[in-house]
Amino acid sequence: MAGLINDLLEHLNRSFTDHDILLKCQAQKNYDNDLMETVGYLRRQAKNRNIDSMLEDELLILTHSLKFDANSPEEKSSLEAAINQLDESRRCLKALTANPAAYKEMADTYPSRKKEAGLPLDAARDFFKSHSTRLANILSGKSAHFEKLMVRQRKDNLQIIRDAYMELQRKALA
Repeated sequence: MAGLINDLLEHLNRSFTDHDILLKCQAQKNYDNDLMETVGYLRRQAKNRNIDSMLEDELLILTHSLKFDANSPEEKSSLEAAINQLDESRRCLKALTANPAAYKEMADTYPSRKKEAGLPLDAARDFFKSHSTRLANILSGKSAHFEKLMVRQRKDNLQIIRDAYMELQRKALA
C-alpha cells in the first residue's frame, strides 16, 4: 500500500512540475509576442518620424521601467535622470518649433565648445547623447533576444529623433 501511495505522490509531483513548465513556457511566449508587437509599433513610429509622438513613447517606456523593472537604487536614479532629461528635451523642442527666431537668438549665447557642427548642444541634444549611451549599456548586458530587439529599436528611434531635431535646428538657425 505504501508503495502505491509513493507512486501516486511521485506521479502527482511530476504532473504539477510539468504543468508549471507548460505555464512558464506559455507565459514566455506571450511575453515575447508582446515585445514583438511593441517593436512593430516602434518601427511604425520610426517610419512616421513624428518627434513628439516618439518622445512620448520613450517617456512611457521609461516611466514603466521605473515603476515595474527598476530593482536597484542606481537603476532608479538613472531612469529618473533620463525622464528629467527627456522632459527638458521636450521643452527644447517646443521652444524650437514655437519660436525659431527666439531659438536663434538663444543659440548665439552658446559658447563654441557647446556646439557641434555649428548647432547648439542644448538639453535635447544632451539627452539624445546620454540616453543613447544608456541604451547601449542595456544592450551590452544580459537581456533576452526580444528585449534586445526592443532596445535596439528604441536606440534607432532615438537616432531618428536626433537627426530630425538637428534638421529643425538648422532651419531655425539658417
